[in-house]
Amino acid sequence: MEIRNINDSPFYWVNDSILVNAKNGKFKNGISKTEAVQIAKRHVIPSLKIEKVELLEEVSKKDEYRNKKTPVYKISYHGKDNVCAYVSKEDGKFQSIRHDRWRIFDFLWMTHTMDYEGKDNINNVTLRIFSVFCLLTTLSGFLLFFTSNKKIIQYYKNKKIISNK
Repeated sequence: MEIRNINDSPFYWVNDSILVNAKNGKFKNGISKTEAVQIAKRHVIPSLKIEKVELLEEVSKKDEYRNKKTPVYKISYHGKDNVCAYVSKEDGKFQSIRHDRWRIFDFLWMTHTMDYEGKDNINNVTLRIFSVFCLLTTLSGFLLFFTSNKKIIQYYKNKKIISNK
């Protein structure tokens, strides 16, 4: 059980499925766009102006809002940072906020994990292939260092481990 604040009224979120008014015990079937905007206002800079509010029923793995609850209200704000806030329609919980700096980080994370579809899988074939390639490159570098370094070769020749031909 969790408590949600919707329109300055307390609501219980019970068993991840039921929204109940804490004052009068009435059930609530999700939240409205207006309520989603009010919830987002508590988490966003007051100077930002709302550009549009849309309800997303589902999202793809490539979307910036992924692996979270849907349906969700996406509240887009006017401004240079392209700020978007996400509020769950089902329970009124503020889910996340996204902006251009976060999108840059998300792009860099995707290239780091080499997961170009879901962006979060660090156990993919591409990453494994590059990891093995890097390991082989490192080992061959050590091999070249020890077989081409004159001091090391001279040391082993003096120890009679390498024959003088």
